[in-house]
Amino acid sequence: MKKNYVLILLFLTMFVTAGYAQPWLNENSGSRSNSELNFFDYQNAFNSYWGKRNVVNGYYIENGIKKKAAGWKQFKRWEYVNQNLINPKDGSFPQKTPYQLQKEIAANRSRSRSIVPDSANWKALGPNTAGDYISGIGRVNSVAFHPTNLNMYWAASSSGGLWVTSDNGSTWRCLTDNIGVLSISDIVIPSDYATSNTIYIATGDKDGSDGTNYNSIGVLKSTDGGLNWNPTGLVFDMSIYKRINKLLIDPNNNANIIAATTFGVYKTTNGGVTWPLLGPNTNKFVDLEFKPGNVNVIYASNKSGQFFISNDGGANWVLKYAVSGGLRVELAVSKNDTNLVYGVIEDANNHGLLGIYKSTNGGNTYAQVFGASKNLLGWEALGNDIGGQAWYDLTISVSPTNANVIYVGGINTWKSIDGGLTWSIVNHWSGQNGVQPVHADKHNLIHRSNGDLFECNDGGIYMSSN
Repeated sequence: MKKNYVLILLFLTMFVTAGYAQPWLNENSGSRSNSELNFFDYQNAFNSYWGKRNVVNGYYIENGIKKKAAGWKQFKRWEYVNQNLINPKDGSFPQKTPYQLQKEIAANRSRSRSIVPDSANWKALGPNTAGDYISGIGRVNSVAFHPTNLNMYWAASSSGGLWVTSDNGSTWRCLTDNIGVLSISDIVIPSDYATSNTIYIATGDKDGSDGTNYNSIGVLKSTDGGLNWNPTGLVFDMSIYKRINKLLIDPNNNANIIAATTFGVYKTTNGGVTWPLLGPNTNKFVDLEFKPGNVNVIYASNKSGQFFISNDGGANWVLKYAVSGGLRVELAVSKNDTNLVYGVIEDANNHGLLGIYKSTNGGNTYAQVFGASKNLLGWEALGNDIGGQAWYDLTISVSPTNANVIYVGGINTWKSIDGGLTWSIVNHWSGQNGVQPVHADKHNLIHRSNGDLFECNDGGIYMSSN
């Protein structure tokens, strides 16, 4: 029996994967989806793309200039872990998660007991703080705030579950040790949390790699502040490549929630019991935003440089604008001007900044307000380099009290105070040129009700009150 424990713990340890780059996926021929590709397909595509560039320790030389191989490091981590998990004959990935295997073993025993006995006494040894700006304590995807208590908020991590603090970040407690997935993409907290104690979480990791451990099992719901979790009507099999990119809750009706997934947009009007598909499953949106003050108007974007709008609460969607050469689009709105919509767009050629786009008429038309004169999504503090990794880290946020103040996060974080016309860097991944160092790779920038700006990045969660 002890041997079984060891094997399962080893499997759990090996199964934690890291994200990797996607530009080289074009090397895969054919029309197969990501879920149909095996380990060898990914490995061959990666080697075909980077092999001709003679990459050494994540860098290569091109025309005498040393360049960073974006995503090379992330893939090598992923490759190292997954090479021991696959079927060595055909390269197929595991179809069951460690959690599923654990449950099967427990169910097959003559008497029920957990893999780790209840009497075991485990103590957390850390790290408990981010330390320096290079190491960090792990990626955070999103943060959600208590409706009335500024000291209480929740953080969704990419591979460590959902965490809560009640003392403004000084201490944290994990709420999801006993659910079937380690990855959380998004959180919504209903306005009546003080009485309902209800939390909804989108499982899976929207920016994670193509590994089972990052896939979604759907939306989970707790009605006791996170002590216990139950599936809602939106349920996925973790062995199938499905992700939830965004959750939106109706500020006027806590029973209404919208989920943007890789298989379309779903909406519940009964607190998660049922989730009808809104429109075709081709609406694979990466971001959703309500028009401030009007929940019938919803803005949406995808990974093809396109902006959409719905004027009937999501029942129907209209393509309003498409940017040639654009990939991932992230959106932002502000209560300060309900007709403004901003979008930051990934460049299909190099995965840096293609541009900042703006609508002043409620998402009906858009215009570019900033181009690539500075690459806000690159590595350099001056914005004078080319490229980035916006397929992995991209976010935008607007001040709720001043719609001209915008923040964009990629590898670093930039700020505009004139509606996107000009930009200055506010933090840098290594402190280059005297800029304040903050961990790299920004996944979410979100304002708290008092104006504080929270940043979710690969090193943890950071807050600025100025």
